[in-house]
Amino acid sequence: MDITIIAQALIQGLMLGAIYGLIGLGITMVYAITGLLNFAHGDFMAIAMYLCLALFTHFNMDPYLSSLIAVPALFVLGLMVYHFLFRRVLKAELLMVVQLTLGMVFIIESSLLLTFTADYESVPNILHAVRFSLGPLSVSGSYLATFLVGGGAGAALYWVLQKTDLGRQIRAISQNKDAATLMGINTTRIQMIVFALAIALLGLSGSLTTSILTMEPYMGLELTLFAFIVFVMGGVGNFLGTLVAGYLLGIADAMGSLFIGGHLGAMVPYGLFVLLLLFRPQGILGAK
Repeated sequence: MDITIIAQALIQGLMLGAIYGLIGLGITMVYAITGLLNFAHGDFMAIAMYLCLALFTHFNMDPYLSSLIAVPALFVLGLMVYHFLFRRVLKAELLMVVQLTLGMVFIIESSLLLTFTADYESVPNILHAVRFSLGPLSVSGSYLATFLVGGGAGAALYWVLQKTDLGRQIRAISQNKDAATLMGINTTRIQMIVFALAIALLGLSGSLTTSILTMEPYMGLELTLFAFIVFVMGGVGNFLGTLVAGYLLGIADAMGSLFIGGHLGAMVPYGLFVLLLLFRPQGILGAK
């Protein structure tokens, strides 16, 4: 196979991997400070994508411009979901958390189905038909924007976690919640902010991928599954590992589509996940 085609697929995988990493980082952050998993994680990204569709349909608003509405809206939605629902099960049995978040999945997906029907949708953006060339390689403007904005957001968030007071508080809670509380950290407030921030990241991811991913009301579970895979592959609770795993999964997805194609090609990321569990169960950057 032509090396140019392989390089083209590799670049496309890296660009999509930036979004995978960003989606997985949200689950990692929430788990690190609460110890709980949100099975409705991907459905919030679906909400953001359908919000962009509604704004495009009624106001002809470009999805990139819609992100200025989607990100704050998802942040506020995250605050409300945490305050009224998630906060109440922080000390409950794991099964209750699973039931709550799966119930949210059914509510969100049914609402999207009633509002937008089951038709497959996509929303073109201003860069959808633009291509950038670098020698024999050609990159779609949508993929390039996704890589630059998604990768930049992931890097900025990692910097916040490592270099700011908020980041130090988040890491302190993730290491020992009780000790962080005794040191004067308002753990309840930090948990609410982090949960809302994780949902807001999905608002950004959804706005960037409306022309890349095909929308349908039940897409949330698949996105959640990818987020869980990235979460585990990077090393449970490891922020940098999550970002690295996102890029690796994007490359595996692109290579599977190129060399195998069809449903068998779509199995490659899952096969990579299984191999990692067998030979390095602690994850790429996880500790033993």
